[in-house]
Amino acid sequence: MKKTFLYGTLFLVLILGISFSYIVIKTFSKETLQAVLSLKRRYLLISLFVLFLYHTFDNLRLFFLSRAVGLRYSLLYGYVMSFVNTFGATVTPAHIGGEVAAVYMLIRKGSSIHRVMSIVTMKAISGGAFFVVCLPIFLVYLYRHPHQAVQVLKVLGAVTLIFLVIYLTFDLFISRSLSRESLRRLRESLKRYWNYLRIFGYKKKGYLFLSILSSLALYASFMFIAPVIILAFGGEVDVVKVLLDQTVLLYALFISPTPGGSGVGEIGGLAIFSAYLQPYEIGLFVILWRFVSQYMSAVIGGVLFLLCLLRDLRR
Repeated sequence: MKKTFLYGTLFLVLILGISFSYIVIKTFSKETLQAVLSLKRRYLLISLFVLFLYHTFDNLRLFFLSRAVGLRYSLLYGYVMSFVNTFGATVTPAHIGGEVAAVYMLIRKGSSIHRVMSIVTMKAISGGAFFVVCLPIFLVYLYRHPHQAVQVLKVLGAVTLIFLVIYLTFDLFISRSLSRESLRRLRESLKRYWNYLRIFGYKKKGYLFLSILSSLALYASFMFIAPVIILAFGGEVDVVKVLLDQTVLLYALFISPTPGGSGVGEIGGLAIFSAYLQPYEIGLFVILWRFVSQYMSAVIGGVLFLLCLLRDLRR
């Protein structure tokens, strides 16, 4: 796990370096500095509050599921887990590291692997509920805005191709034995956690329902960060339109093979949000939006993850 997160972090830094360099070269000008000085700080603070709501709902969905199978921890530890999970999701393809990090953080509370796996599986299912609910909206958006959707999908395809080339080159020099062993252990654990999964289906449906509601609120909070930051630039915002415009980008982010949707989020953001801002503002906006919505939490989570590892190694 440690090596996976380390290599993922290196990939993330590489892709972000390329993406941010492209954004700066393409969009930054003398007027961009003036835009920085003119930002309305109260809306930036509100965006941080919305980010806090995001982590609160992320905390609650795992809290409810853990309570359902008798695993107890404090809400404060839940916030630590939320940040660590964000770090794991940000440095791995398709955000799968968020589930791996959740397994590690829950096991630290003394639970068995099969109980933890049942919680994390239900966490993934509750998170998937948002994408199921929004699927009709996503399909209608694709039908009504094919040009904008194609732009994002082109970015997704290009970044996927670049990532595969980098991965295959990198894989020539790195042994895959650890990954295969991890998958073998995972398969063994999956056989043992079936009874815990049944608990959610038969005895604890209410806890699963609360987790699904928390997941819906979580993604809604994530999507509200963008319109709040647009307001910080002094722009006029049709909140509903901004939320709808984000749907195609959100799907692309969560299926992207790059760590944390890096590259896709930055370049796709230029295409999606350019209608709301001036050309010299859009690059700055995308960098701010990605930093607030994901990378700031990932940095905090990375520090907390390292502290947890160091504490465990001292035991």
